[in-house]
Amino acid sequence: MLISVILIPVFLIRARNVINIRLAAQVLNPILNLFGIKYRIENAKVLDKEESCVIVANHQSSIDFIGMMRLWPEHIRYCTILAKKELIWALPFGFAAWLTGLEFVDRKNRERSSETMRQVTKKVQDKSLRLWVFPEGTRNMADTFLPFKFGAFRLAIEAQVPIVPVVFSSYKPIYNVDKTSKNYYWREGCVTIKCLEPINTKGMTVEKDLQQLTEMTRQRMIEAYQTIHTTTSQNKKNN
Repeated sequence: MLISVILIPVFLIRARNVINIRLAAQVLNPILNLFGIKYRIENAKVLDKEESCVIVANHQSSIDFIGMMRLWPEHIRYCTILAKKELIWALPFGFAAWLTGLEFVDRKNRERSSETMRQVTKKVQDKSLRLWVFPEGTRNMADTFLPFKFGAFRLAIEAQVPIVPVVFSSYKPIYNVDKTSKNYYWREGCVTIKCLEPINTKGMTVEKDLQQLTEMTRQRMIEAYQTIHTTTSQNKKNN
């Protein structure tokens, strides 16, 4: 919130420009190091291309934001984020986020939500913009992913741009916010961010391929998530 207040005057110079997200990441990353979370980023080269794409990631907690900022300055660059409309009222952060070009979707109003997605699709097509989406739609720290919503995949097919899955490893070794339990904790640790190979949508249609694309992406991400967990557990035993 404090950094938002500081950055808002800078963001106003080029309001609604997604380059502001990259600037925010450059300012925030040294500060976010204070949380004691280290990141191991795998296969980040798939994000280095400048073509449009839809990045989909699993959503465990608000601290996903820290990992996202780690990726931004070097790998993601010209990209915006799809966020729930309620976030804009979390002042001053919400206003700062709006100034960075975040796209807010009203999940309670289907017509407005559809119009937002149409506008975003056009930006992805016309401005070589990338879009980051959490397809689960809500935070989830369970051992498997929630069913994915179709919006991100519909947009990718309509814009004929690839899907790039990004998987965050489990936060459970470092983070548990259930204050009602005896296991509430926050400790230093390492999170793996694994970028999977892009999934091409060229030639796909919404009518024929939407559901299959959504399920295939989800399954690949679950497999990657489980592989990271297995590898991390084995490394701990060996050490």
